[in-house]
Amino acid sequence: MEIVLGIDSGGTNYRVMAADRDGQRLGLYVGPPASHHYLKLNEMKGRIEQAIDQCLASFGGSRREIAGIVCGSTGIDSARDLKIVEGCYRRLKDVKCPIKVMNDAELAHEAVTGGEGVLLISGTGSIAYGKNRKGMKARAGGWPLSIFGDAGSGVWLSKMALRHYGRWLDGAVPEGTLTKWIREELGLSSREDLVCLALERGNIPEKLPRLGKLVNQAAQKGDKDAKDILHGAAGELFLLVEDIVRSLGMEESEPDFLLGLWGSTLLKSEIMMECFSALVHKRFPQAVICTPQKEAVEAAVGLALRLC
Repeated sequence: MEIVLGIDSGGTNYRVMAADRDGQRLGLYVGPPASHHYLKLNEMKGRIEQAIDQCLASFGGSRREIAGIVCGSTGIDSARDLKIVEGCYRRLKDVKCPIKVMNDAELAHEAVTGGEGVLLISGTGSIAYGKNRKGMKARAGGWPLSIFGDAGSGVWLSKMALRHYGRWLDGAVPEGTLTKWIREELGLSSREDLVCLALERGNIPEKLPRLGKLVNQAAQKGDKDAKDILHGAAGELFLLVEDIVRSLGMEESEPDFLLGLWGSTLLKSEIMMECFSALVHKRFPQAVICTPQKEAVEAAVGLALRLC
């Protein structure tokens, strides 16, 4: 039996799905992230090998049956990145088939918009990708944490929450619901505690405490500072969309365009969605907002079938 693999390699987890040549799902495995920016190459390759083996084992598949692989991966921001990640897949043991690797934003763009329009991702990280009707492409954001990237994402919310907590430790803001919950969640009681957390975990997304849910819950309880953080995130995400529309000249040349949204940080926050949607409709009334009807890993399977 010939099978294909679709892979969604994100900042939070690594998802691999196997399907037969008719597109019927055979197996799915979800494992830890495998980014070359945060792992040594042999460790990254080990995680990929293990994930593929676990997926195949779930239905008794073999590597020699793989007829095509498509992977959308976070962290592919240059030709060098693509060469590194693609090279890792081409060195997989007992795998000899067509392989295509792309930025995960490009994969999500295909899944949500069908390959035309603007796609905004706000999950662990954030990035925007677009393709206009002339076939021109552009991307915005997706910068690493070390240069203050991922604006409006889950890690951005966590950092803004911790920054706000630091202001409370400084005595600059009164204690509110958000600061109280952060203290209870993380056990931080001093500036030293916060500094230690920042130095040990501040630049690796999977190690950061995930405080987005707390920020949303505090905002729903009426915490003004939490609401301000969410509104700030929505504004940062809107700027990514604006950059894509400007880069591709879509405001002038296209009477309407699809704006696909992806990622739980935005889609699962009612306050962020409301603020973001208002900004978009005010600035780009021709934008048609759409949300995912299938997972990125399913889109990768579809592309792998085409690749074969």
